[in-house]
Amino acid sequence: MAKRAAETNPEALGGQEPVVVLKGTERFLQQLAIETVERALLQQYGPDGVAVERHRGEQIELADVLDALRTPSLLASHTLVIIDGADRLIKEDEKTEDSVTPRGKKARTPRQVLEDGLAAPIPNATLILQADEWRPGRLDRAIMNLGGALVDCKPASEKDMPRWIDRLAKDHKRQIEADAKNVLLDRVGPELSQLNAEMRKLADASETRIDAKLVDQLVAKSSSDEVWALQEAVLSGDPQRTAQVLHEVLDIGRTSTVPAFWCLIDLARKLATLSINAERGVDPWSLSQALKLWGRAQGPTLHVGARINPDIAAQLHREALDAQLAPRQGRGNERRALETLAIRLTLACAG
Repeated sequence: MAKRAAETNPEALGGQEPVVVLKGTERFLQQLAIETVERALLQQYGPDGVAVERHRGEQIELADVLDALRTPSLLASHTLVIIDGADRLIKEDEKTEDSVTPRGKKARTPRQVLEDGLAAPIPNATLILQADEWRPGRLDRAIMNLGGALVDCKPASEKDMPRWIDRLAKDHKRQIEADAKNVLLDRVGPELSQLNAEMRKLADASETRIDAKLVDQLVAKSSSDEVWALQEAVLSGDPQRTAQVLHEVLDIGRTSTVPAFWCLIDLARKLATLSINAERGVDPWSLSQALKLWGRAQGPTLHVGARINPDIAAQLHREALDAQLAPRQGRGNERRALETLAIRLTLACAG
C-alpha cells in the first residue's frame, strides 16, 4: 500500500506548486486555496501575467488538460488550470481497467496517464484539481515529487466550528460574541460557505461587534417543521409532493429561501457521504450518529443514500452549493434556483 502523503492547509500554499489537489467537500476551503494560489501567482507574474482556465471534470478529456499545461499561453506568462470534479476526470471503471491497446497490452488507467504526464516538470503552468473524493496512491507520490501539494478540504469538525466562526468574522473585520456564535451555528449549520455568506450580511449590518440579537433578527431559522418537511418530500422521490411542500414553506409559511436552501444542501451532503461509503462497503446505519441522522427522516435518508450513485450524489452536492450562491452573485433568480435544485434532488432520490 502506498504511503499516505502529507496534507497541508489552504493558506499554506505559496503559489510555486505545479499541482495542487484539493481533497474534500468543503467548497469554502477549496475556494480559499484557489484564492491563495491565484494571489501568489499574480504577485509573481503581475495582473496580466496569469491566464486562468476553468473546466469541469466530466466535460474535458485528460489529454486536453495535459495539453493545456504543456502549451504556453499566447496572452500570459503563466497558465492556471482549475478542474472542478477532478475525481470524475480520472475515474477508473471496469471497462477502462479491462481494455487493451491494439498491440495487446493492457490500457493505461486515467490515474496512470496523469501520473505519466506529471513525470516531467511543468515550467509555466499550475494545475489545481478539486476532488470531493480522492483515492491515495502512486499519483500522490508523483505530485509530491513534482513539488505539488495535497490540501485538506474536509468539512470542519464540531469542535472547530467556534474557531472558524471567529475567523470568518475577522475576515469581515468584525468580532462576534459567544452566544451569537451559538445562534448562528444553530440556524445556519456547519457549512462554511453558508456561514460566510451569513457573516457577510451580519457584517454589513454591524459596526464592530455582532451580538445574538442581530443574528436573531437577520439570520432565518432553519429548524422549523415546515422546512424540514422539505427533506422528507425530496426523499420520497415525488416531484409533485416536493413542489407542494415548497409552496407551503415559501408562500403560505412565508419562510425565506435561506433555510430551505440550507436544508437541501444538508441533505445533498448527507446523501453524498452515504453513497460514497456504501460503495466502499460501509454499513449506512453506522454513520447515523456522525451525520446526525435521527427521527422520521433517518430511515429514508439512509435508504436513499445507500443506493444512489456516488457520482450523481457528489454532483448534486456541488450543484446545491452553487445554486445557493449563484443568485447572490447576480446569476439567476433565487426562487427558481431553489425550485430547480429541489426537483433535481427529488428525481435523483426516485432512482
